[in-house]
Amino acid sequence: MREPYTALAAAYDHMLRHVDYDQWYRYLRALIFQYMPDPMLILELGCGTGRFGAKFSRDDFEIYGMDRSIEMLRVARARAYRGFRIFCGDMRSFALAKRFDFIFSVHDTMNYFLTLAQLARVLRCVKGAMHDRSVFMFDITTEHNILRFFDGRVTRYTVRGLEVEWSNAYNKKKRHIVSTLEFRRGGEPLGIETHTQRIYTVKEITALLKKEGFRVLDVYGDYTFSPPCADTVMINFVTRRAR
Repeated sequence: MREPYTALAAAYDHMLRHVDYDQWYRYLRALIFQYMPDPMLILELGCGTGRFGAKFSRDDFEIYGMDRSIEMLRVARARAYRGFRIFCGDMRSFALAKRFDFIFSVHDTMNYFLTLAQLARVLRCVKGAMHDRSVFMFDITTEHNILRFFDGRVTRYTVRGLEVEWSNAYNKKKRHIVSTLEFRRGGEPLGIETHTQRIYTVKEITALLKKEGFRVLDVYGDYTFSPPCADTVMINFVTRRAR
């Protein structure tokens, strides 16, 4: 059994090739300027292979990307040029000397923290990297998304000879989605990664944010500027530190 995003790093960009990162980036930029008129310094938590960092850097932003996975950062290293810098860190236990104008964490990274206590640790670290006007934006995936698109699904990929089988099972009582990725080459097993995420409600997240000293500016659905609804896939929270 391997740590999540170990063997997966080599196949990650291929498996997500359907994602329109350009459109996603345009949304993030629009959101930043809606709340922060003159952003200078950006931090991405769970930067993965660096797709967003490279785009922000191209547009002359100074951006730092943090990820726990060394293997994902090895892929990101090829994109870390100009104003994009990467480093390894755990979202539950980081402290930075800089204060960032905009901090974001997307693609259901926050769902990897399986308890409210773990999420609280993340929020405390984030709060320490913010100034009074900083904005922290993050998403969580929804139970609707899991039930419609993931539970019971098995998907297979082949990337440069690496065979990946991705299966998903949802425990509704625990609200845990468990994704099992089996890796083979030439039919020979290479290892297994298990990814577990927890589904949270808007009420749970909003209460935790308030408890940890954050003010919720807006809650959007699916990377739009509209509120979430019953068939929302991703819920987006936009927050500031409470004064």
